Amino acid sequence: MAASSAPAASADGDPASDVLYTQWVFFPFEASIRKPVSQRLEQVVQSARSDGYPIKVAIITIPADLGTAYVLWRKPQQYAEFLGQELVFLYKGRLLIVMPDGFGVFHYKHSVAAERSVLARLTVAQGTEGMVDSATTAVAKLATAAGHPIPVPPPAVLGGPAGGSGSKLLDRLIIAAAGAAFVILLVVVPVVHRRRARAAR
Repeated sequence: MAASSAPAASADGDPASDVLYTQWVFFPFEASIRKPVSQRLEQVVQSARSDGYPIKVAIITIPADLGTAYVLWRKPQQYAEFLGQELVFLYKGRLLIVMPDGFGVFHYKHSVAAERSVLARLTVAQGTEGMVDSATTAVAKLATAAGHPIPVPPPAVLGGPAGGSGSKLLDRLIIAAAGAAFVILLVVVPVVHRRRARAAR
């Protein structure tokens, strides 16, 4: 197998394998993904599963998401085969990998030629949330092509950035400003009181 050169995953070596043993979607731990975006993917995965097309999904945004399998960064098909073998003791179904440069798919002891043909016509959008949306589309397309058409929720209307550095900086500035105002009050109020006391003498 092409992925055989990758280091073997351990309990903590491959984050996605740890999560996907019990869950259906792996989201990167450090990524900022707004809830409506992640829920949309989870809903489509659940719909596909309920309609007879179970598939697990891993979103891989940076090499660190691969743990000890980092050598498979930007090799989504190889990583799909590697991760699929790691999961085989508890899960032998379909597995979809999404990386910035494309998709990978695996199904234990099954050909995935049809799935790869579907995925070859799709692209992965930029950014973490773009990748999640691309995964949502891919799951729906794969299920439909296999005879399991499922409804896809419309993209969520989102009002702001996904909790990124900009919003964190704004929060810190607000806290700093509030702290500065409090310090000013501590200094100014006693001075005013002293001046009023002197004027009253």
